[in-house]
Amino acid sequence: MKSIYTQIFRAFFLSMALLVSLTSCEKMEDDGLPITNDLRVLQVRMNDMVIASGATGQPVIGELKLVFSHPLNTGAFESALKLAPSASYSISYDGNNSFAILSFTDPLAYETEYALSLPKGTYGAAGEASIEDFSFTFTTAPFEAPSVILSSSSNSLFEGESVTITATLDNAILEDASMDLVFGGSATGSDTDYSVSAMSISIPAGSTTGSVELTALDDAEIEGEENITVELANLVNAVQDGSQILVLSLGDSPPALELKGVLSLKIGGTSTNGRAIHFRVLEDIPDLSIYGVGIANNGGGSDGREIDFPAGTASAGDDILLARDIDVAGLSAYFGDCYNDFDLVIESGDVNFNGDDPFELYKNDVVIETYGDVELDGTGEPWEWTGSWAYKLNGAWEYAELDCSQNSMTALESACPYPFCVPLQLQGVMAILWDGSGTNGGKAVHVRANRAITDLSRYGLGVANNGGGTDGVEFNFPMMAANEGDQILVAREPQTLASYLGSCFDGFDIVVQTDAMNQNGDDAIELFDGMTVIETYGDANVDGTGEAWDYAGSWGYKMGSAFIYGGVDCAAGSTSTQGSACVYPFCE
Repeated sequence: MKSIYTQIFRAFFLSMALLVSLTSCEKMEDDGLPITNDLRVLQVRMNDMVIASGATGQPVIGELKLVFSHPLNTGAFESALKLAPSASYSISYDGNNSFAILSFTDPLAYETEYALSLPKGTYGAAGEASIEDFSFTFTTAPFEAPSVILSSSSNSLFEGESVTITATLDNAILEDASMDLVFGGSATGSDTDYSVSAMSISIPAGSTTGSVELTALDDAEIEGEENITVELANLVNAVQDGSQILVLSLGDSPPALELKGVLSLKIGGTSTNGRAIHFRVLEDIPDLSIYGVGIANNGGGSDGREIDFPAGTASAGDDILLARDIDVAGLSAYFGDCYNDFDLVIESGDVNFNGDDPFELYKNDVVIETYGDVELDGTGEPWEWTGSWAYKLNGAWEYAELDCSQNSMTALESACPYPFCVPLQLQGVMAILWDGSGTNGGKAVHVRANRAITDLSRYGLGVANNGGGTDGVEFNFPMMAANEGDQILVAREPQTLASYLGSCFDGFDIVVQTDAMNQNGDDAIELFDGMTVIETYGDANVDGTGEAWDYAGSWGYKMGSAFIYGGVDCAAGSTSTQGSACVYPFCE
């Protein structure tokens, strides 16, 4: 038997050998890479997204970023770096030359495998060397035809005026895209009623838009309202995003009277007992009796002029309500003080439409404007307003949800107050969080003027933090006027939002900075007229966490008469609304 001393010495030497062995091994970093002074590529990014060698479906437009373990000797690095097949690119670096950014000056080829290689060598700024060849491959995405959307700068024009018709691709491609324009409608082209600068639109490779000009021609005839339809055909390198059809209204001259709103309410019940048409006077009218209305019940085509306006004068800016005679008392009670804002109320027993009936505005015997389509029953159409209303703002119609007025006794208690009676309304709320913004940069409230307001300072905002009930007015609007249709942003950090929203930020007519916008996405927002709450986003007595209207890291936005929501934290990780998972609808 070996002595106890022999066993002790053997154990001692074995433990020392193990210790030496362990200390000679390379330690591991948290990411699994060994700690070493060798020069290595730690990460590859395409358009700032990490990719692995062999990645497929990569974009053909963008930049490739190589993240190195050490600052580079840029001259040595650039001399040794190879890309096959070859592509044109420039190289830039970060502040310490450890990030090498390859910006492709020309797009890459579609569905092509590219190999990036750097043989082992000394490329570090302090002489660090790589100990093995670096090779990295990626494959670009195949060509996919982008979707195209057709739009116009205005949906109406008069003789002598022009509109721009634009085709927009949802992403740039490396091929030219083209499409023919097909014109129709009651107006006659071929230089009779209108002319077009081109009958097709071409979008050059790398661009996303192309346009043509349509000009209404002057003639001596009084033809009344006509329409022009524009459709797409023979698309090359593009596909339609749904059926792209524009309908433009063509008139003889700017009218002195226009349609402003239509109502087919269900006041205090389920029957239609609030039938009326709202008109706006655009120029002084010496004799209103030259105007009238025709109702095309059930879309059976025009029935001609059926209701005549009374004789009398009207001044520019006047609002006229044409109401069914038996509904006048109910409408007066429903509108409350707002009823007195109509300069003239005309009663007629012939106002017998439902919310699915189109109608026509006449000047003498000529139709100068149409609501809906006289050949269609409006049931299920976007312009149906059963139990609801439609309202024209800045030349565009917007529609409340069907039956949103049902069972309400007054406009202000309904789910959809008529916009004319709400001079200022909540349009959107934001508590957007994105990378690098902190928690304050995206806090804002978006309001809209539905009528001209001589002094905004009568209005204010309040934040009901954590569902603790109203805190009253915490922000008063400045003493200034607002025009009908003005979009107003009240923001904690306007410059931060300007960067996030991009060019869309220019769409706000008035921007106000205030630290009072301290809401989180679970806080209700109140809009005040004086000391009276006239609209609330959310519920002042409820913490919004988990509620349908929770807008943490997100937004709420009013479409027509109802709010839609982006979804909690839908903006997380984005640096612009356009690059987020939930583009703020005002910016679409």
